[in-house]
Amino acid sequence: MLSVRDLNITFSSQANIVHAVKGISYELEEGQTLGIVGESGSGKTVSGLALMGLLPPTASVTGEILFQEEDILQAEKKRLQKLRGSEIALIFQNPLAALNPVFTVANQMIETICLHHNVTKIEARERAIALLDRVKITEPHKRIDDYPHQFSLGMCQRIMIAMTLSMKPKLLIADEPTASLDVTTQKEILELMDELKEEYRMSMIFISHDLGVVLERCDKVLVMYLGNIVEQGHPKEIFLNPKDDYTKRLIDAIPKINA
Repeated sequence: MLSVRDLNITFSSQANIVHAVKGISYELEEGQTLGIVGESGSGKTVSGLALMGLLPPTASVTGEILFQEEDILQAEKKRLQKLRGSEIALIFQNPLAALNPVFTVANQMIETICLHHNVTKIEARERAIALLDRVKITEPHKRIDDYPHQFSLGMCQRIMIAMTLSMKPKLLIADEPTASLDVTTQKEILELMDELKEEYRMSMIFISHDLGVVLERCDKVLVMYLGNIVEQGHPKEIFLNPKDDYTKRLIDAIPKINA
């Protein structure tokens, strides 16, 4: 489904040039979940944004990103706009930053559904209510007319997931979707994403600091450090028998509960 080959990303400014991603390559098969782990600044999020063509004008990208044998880096602007959401979708780390505070949830979901599907606003509203119910928002027929600030952070993340699912993507990029949530809400969101991934038969790229979550939920894992992939493979093999010194330090940094 996805093949990334020798991906390089640099950012230029008047002062200097920053090499954020340095020649990374990986494959993702249909239905698989790929975990990308590493410390802040290692290039995880930047490499994910490159898949959707969402990097700023100061970024320079070379290499190949083949999505279903189509090179995204060579795609025209109109084609990229069509790819975003309908085929490749992104769940942001902070749902409150992604939702517009001055519009109701109904307004934002209906606009998204109408943009990607040939339906009326009435049909789009019905779909939106069904999706909110699917992600376990209570009384969705009433709450759909609320504003984002009237929901908790966890509920806002559920709304973002519902909006993403409304586009029926083939590949979902989840950029630390539970980082700002409490432990109980994290568990609920992760279990919900697992259910929806199976139900909608999506492939997923899961970007996270949480090695435990990646070990439990991913088929493959990439460990990134300073823009490089230092290790990749099956999560259990890497976490039980890490070969790279950075991976070892990353695992040693996990808090341990001693008897």
